[in-house]
Order: sequence, then structure tokens, then C-alpha cells
Amino acid sequence: MKKLLTITVVALLASGCAHHNNVRPAQDGKHYVNLTAETRQKAGEEALDQANYYCSENGDTRAYIINETITYMGSMPEQEYLKNRNLAEAVEVAGAGMSILGGGHVDDVGTAMWIGGGIAEDSMGEPYQINLSFSCK
Repeated sequence: MKKLLTITVVALLASGCAHHNNVRPAQDGKHYVNLTAETRQKAGEEALDQANYYCSENGDTRAYIINETITYMGSMPEQEYLKNRNLAEAVEVAGAGMSILGGGHVDDVGTAMWIGGGIAEDSMGEPYQINLSFSCK
């Protein structure tokens, strides 16, 4: 079970390739990316990655940000969302450690925590919406 989880995690990390599915090009050169993510940081990173990838695919060096707006769109108050997300992430990390390093019943409990923490995180969705305007140069 541990080997399967480890292989799955490595495969998921390796499959994170660059793309620009959320880029909306415009004739005037002012393009934009609109997407959702789990955190403000992930939203910004993903939008900029997509903008840079789009620019490089079209022969330009990189994307230059014109405007960026990140909005929290969740159903619960943002502070509660952040607290719950941090708790789920802590359970997931603790479970992964117990699963990998534990022995006997400890690794079974760790695996359950690892999976449960991940499910809890995923169930909270992607409440941050970013709209990033950019041009390529």
C-alpha cells in the first residue's frame, strides 16, 4: 500500500506540466488568464505560469502583468476556510509521515490520515478566482 501511494504521489508531481488552457488571447495584445485555485498563492503562480507559457509558445520571452485581481469566492468566511485548509493539510502531512516511517498499525493509521486529509482538502474546492491581464514581450 505504501509503495502504491508513493508511486501515485510521484506520478502526480511529475505530470504537472506547463500549459495555457485558461489564457484568453486578444488581438490588441492584452491577454488574460481567468482561473480558480485552492490558495491565493497557487492562483497567482498558476496564472503567471500559464501566461509565461503562452508567451513562450508564441515566440516572446515572457509575460508582463498589466493587472491582477484575486477574489475569494468561498461559501464560508475566508478565515474559517484558511483554518480548515491548514488543519486538513496538517493531518495529511502527519499521516504521510506516519505511513512512511511508522510500523505495524501506525502506518495503517497514517495512511488513513494521509488519504483523509487529502480528501478534506479537495472537498473545500478552489475558492480563489484570479483574473490576470498581461502582454507578451
